Amino acid sequence: MSAPKNERALNPNASIVLVGCRGAGKRTLGFMGALHLRRRLVTEDHYFEKVTGLSRGQFISQNGKEAFARQNIDVFKRMLDSNRTDCIIECGMSSFTEEAQNALRAYSRTHPIVYIHREREQISLLLDAADADQLLKADEKHRGCSNLEYYNLFDSSKHTSLPASGAGTPMDGRQAGPSKLLSAREDFTKFLGLITGRGATRAWLESPFSVGAIPPEFRSYSYALRLRLSYLVDMDLEWEDLEARGDCVELIIDHWPDDLLNVVANQVALIRRKMGVPIIYHVEENPRGERRRSAAEKDSMDSELLELGLRLGVDYVSLDLQRDEAFVDRVLRHKGRSKIIGNYWHMGFGAVPWVDERHVENYQRAQALGCDIVRIVRFCTGDSTVEVCEEFKRRVQQTLPDPKPPLVAYDFSVLGARTPLQSRILNPVKHPDMENERDHLATVCTCTTSFEDLFRQFLLDPLQFYVLGSNVSYSLSPAMQSAAYDFSGMPHTFQAITCSTLDSLNQICISDSFGGGCLTAPFKVAIMPHLKVMSHHATAIGAVNVLLPLRGQTNAILDHANSRNKSGRARDFFGDNTDWSAILTCLRRAISPRNYVQPSRTTGLVVGAGGMARAAIYALIQLGCRNIFIHNRTARNAVEVASHFNQWAAAQGITTSSKGNGPPTEICRVLPSLLDPWPPGYQLPTMVISCVPATSVDGNPPADFEMPFDWLRSPTGGVVVELAYEPLVTPLVAQMQIFRENVSPSWVIVDGLEVVGEMAIEAFELMTGRMAPKKLMKDVGRRTWEHQQQGQQQQRVLSYSSSDIVQ
Repeated sequence: MSAPKNERALNPNASIVLVGCRGAGKRTLGFMGALHLRRRLVTEDHYFEKVTGLSRGQFISQNGKEAFARQNIDVFKRMLDSNRTDCIIECGMSSFTEEAQNALRAYSRTHPIVYIHREREQISLLLDAADADQLLKADEKHRGCSNLEYYNLFDSSKHTSLPASGAGTPMDGRQAGPSKLLSAREDFTKFLGLITGRGATRAWLESPFSVGAIPPEFRSYSYALRLRLSYLVDMDLEWEDLEARGDCVELIIDHWPDDLLNVVANQVALIRRKMGVPIIYHVEENPRGERRRSAAEKDSMDSELLELGLRLGVDYVSLDLQRDEAFVDRVLRHKGRSKIIGNYWHMGFGAVPWVDERHVENYQRAQALGCDIVRIVRFCTGDSTVEVCEEFKRRVQQTLPDPKPPLVAYDFSVLGARTPLQSRILNPVKHPDMENERDHLATVCTCTTSFEDLFRQFLLDPLQFYVLGSNVSYSLSPAMQSAAYDFSGMPHTFQAITCSTLDSLNQICISDSFGGGCLTAPFKVAIMPHLKVMSHHATAIGAVNVLLPLRGQTNAILDHANSRNKSGRARDFFGDNTDWSAILTCLRRAISPRNYVQPSRTTGLVVGAGGMARAAIYALIQLGCRNIFIHNRTARNAVEVASHFNQWAAAQGITTSSKGNGPPTEICRVLPSLLDPWPPGYQLPTMVISCVPATSVDGNPPADFEMPFDWLRSPTGGVVVELAYEPLVTPLVAQMQIFRENVSPSWVIVDGLEVVGEMAIEAFELMTGRMAPKKLMKDVGRRTWEHQQQGQQQQRVLSYSSSDIVQ
């Protein structure tokens, strides 16, 4: 027995073709995908004009419709044939014709053909009422000529403008309409990472401790939140309630509603957008409540549903290996980049005991078929002890040849999966408030209670985490991190400790209970020569803001990553930088479609030259900006930072066209004076990031930076990100509020609390290896800041009262 050939293991450099109805968003997604993958975007309209020298309308006018039809299909085929690699190809209306669809079917043997679709009612709004039904019905034929599909979920969220806010007041409506394209961009680029096979690899190489870098099956412990389709179509929880409730979601297709394929595609898109975790796609063999069907009819529907999961590019497809061999073979041949979980379900009384050799044989069959994970689950009525299951897993591990796919094996009963949970990985869990009587595998366990049990069993250890620096007394991190620990079932502590020397830092870090630290000034750059291992990002930036102990028993990074939440002597330390990614997230969320980054034209301005400024510059580079200006009080420091990134960019092959006085490879330039006019030949900045403290630090005066009025004349506005939050309304924020109200409402202000919340979320995930409860952490951060402001106000009142008494 051998694994069937994977017919969809396509060349990752093969051009990606987008097909679908007008209004589905192909052009926008194509543009986003081309920028993300650094590929050339080819559109059907432009290619037709390039080949014929005429627009479509001009060609029809001069040659007639019949000649156009013949020419159009010839150009269509030539477009595919001439752009076989490193392109994103956006197809227009030609893909509705039978001849074009035949060409696409042939092309799909070697290339990804992605069917883009979305809610029918959203597309109908963009079409003539008379044409909508006919066009949408014809659009469904795109499933037959494509091998992948992406559901372009409509973003119905409402965004409010920034209200006028007084000094010392949190800006709850702090952003003026974050771009609705942000979510689509994040979803689609992740989808591209999945179908090209480069997403997880890239995340691992850049930062191996990030949550997305380690698949759930290779983590120390992982949990699969079970969500049934029958529940999701009319669920009684909000999506935000499901956040961080599992390391992945197992979507169980247990219900066949009308328009089934589109309903399932919609739910996959919602899980990706709302939860941001890997998806296990499982088609239940006997859906409850469905009418009786013939074996052939049911097999056909199951096959179509599993094919849909593979087309949607889900992370994992759950495949019952007890089914017909032809059925199993068909799924394995079409797996593409999705991983296959090979299942053996032993249901009902008299289930095969763990000592039976058939379990080993089943594992060997799954291994031979090329399954990426093997899952064996049996119904238990008290006839089996935990030790028997553990002995079976040891037998598989010690006696079978490598490579061995990860094994998930556990007992369950009418009360749910056995607790304490028998499996380390992909344990079935539920939301604590979810009413779902039909799910007998996860009626008891939740991710939080299961993780708490690991500490009670001393498999994991309570640790101490810190924010460390010379001015951390007002830090919001302890409150945010402590709230996240409570939510996740971890008995860790988090403290803010003021220290300013490497010796004092070392005394804290060498403790066996040190879990990790968030570093502020003066450690971000000073710590780097003392670290042997750093992430790609920290090395590029030249600054570290997160320090982690390495406690693995081997030198393998995965071993170290899976030793988080365990105490002991640190073999070494790992440095990472999350400042840049927090800034990047805020920029992406706030930037408008009109200001979408164009590498050769878009301009950014960074104020400051410290560790945060380095992170801001790196964020702009990662966003695609190639014209970055730096202003700092001490020009010498700005020149040093600019030189660092220009040298790094040159080494990476990141260049920009020559403008002004700089050489072609210079992407960072220094603005020595605020009195100078904006440099000629460059667009006015549409992204401004202030990285200077708003309060006095180390005896230096507090920042009082404001933008020169002439530098704010961007006709499309832009984004101002203020990193300081003490006070929240800095001189720059106050200036921009007035400017928005009186001059240009197109500017968006992102305050320091928004940025610090993103930083805390990134740090939590790096230091614990667990998904962060993002909304909770941000809410706690805001409330803590408000309490601090109230306390400071009371102190001022008491101070004034004492002064009056003395007088």
